Amino acid sequence: MDSGTHSGLVMETFPDSDLLIWRRNGDEETVKNGVPTDQGSESVKPGDVVRIQERSRGDDRAIEIWSQSGWSSGNTVGVVEDVNNEKAIVRVNDSLSTVTRVPDDVSVGQTIEITPIFTYHGVYDDKAVDIDDISPSSGGNAYDWKYEEGIDIKLKDIGGLASVKRRLREEIISPLSDESEDLRSELNISLSRGLLFHGKSGTGKTRTAKALSNHIDGELFIIGGPELVSKYYGETERQIRDIFSEAEQAAENTGNPSVIFLDELDSMAPPRGQADETERRIVAQLLSEMDGFDERGEIIVIGATNLKDEIDQAILRPGRFDTQLEFTLPDPEARESILKISLGETSINDEVDLGLVAEQTEGFTGADLDAIISQAKYLALKDGTSDIRMEHLQVAADRRMESKS
Repeated sequence: MDSGTHSGLVMETFPDSDLLIWRRNGDEETVKNGVPTDQGSESVKPGDVVRIQERSRGDDRAIEIWSQSGWSSGNTVGVVEDVNNEKAIVRVNDSLSTVTRVPDDVSVGQTIEITPIFTYHGVYDDKAVDIDDISPSSGGNAYDWKYEEGIDIKLKDIGGLASVKRRLREEIISPLSDESEDLRSELNISLSRGLLFHGKSGTGKTRTAKALSNHIDGELFIIGGPELVSKYYGETERQIRDIFSEAEQAAENTGNPSVIFLDELDSMAPPRGQADETERRIVAQLLSEMDGFDERGEIIVIGATNLKDEIDQAILRPGRFDTQLEFTLPDPEARESILKISLGETSINDEVDLGLVAEQTEGFTGADLDAIISQAKYLALKDGTSDIRMEHLQVAADRRMESKS
């Protein structure tokens, strides 16, 4: 049984497909390289950030490449002294270091960002910068959280999750509708401003957040927890304040609630008894922002996690993430619904029995089922047919089962 996922920076690759991983908390671990071939498993290299599937047996494995240029925060910077053949000599403080995986367009005199294992991440500045003067607010690229607009999915486009969708309609969508405004005021209803989506990876947490923002016509800000955490003192707290401030401004401009989606919340708000000083400050900042909802206006915060027990309990108290919705694995009926939605308008052969496929995919997540449809389409393309046949779905399902095991 799998227990969740986390991310890690690849420090070294071994001939037997093992990867030596460095985690943000300073721990090192060795995991199996299980990145699907369509992501180029043979090309996983030091400096890549990979998503790691945790297993109860202890044989954790990398399942996908998250980034091929390290983490976007927590890096150091240095001035390029020389560059040749994907390597650069870089001045970091008072010493020289070698940085690998440097692209050809990097030149002497530039200031570059460097990952914790001294691989290239990106250009910080096109000129040499006094390293002593560098701070997160003095230049370079600010944290680039994901701002999404033009979302075209609604809850009806999500298979299964009947209880989750019902709760969202009852507690968020209906109370925020124009038709309910007067009655909501008469009943003195306090909106739920914090929702926690918890459940296994691939069960639809991010997709549901996107759909919710479309129902209330709100702007959506997607924040990756591991990407937000910075090594600079006070930087993560500043970014949290900026996110809430920008969401507040967007709500004021549009007249509709903004939605902040905090993915992998456990990486931002671990139990304070187990957290270091930086993590405790982050938890305190999140609590401060969420306790200021009344002054901030219409902001809905959704936290998502695969590890609910790894979140500080103060975050989960009433008035914060007080609506907690579990995303479970889909049952056969839900799996068939997900397959139909994933197919969309794609033509299928008369022999196709989606109900049978649903029965044979016990334990699959919505993401797994969507991947089956995608694989089946490629198989149909290879066979030169414009419709998907049952054999395409069976082969795709078998391949997905093999990759999961």
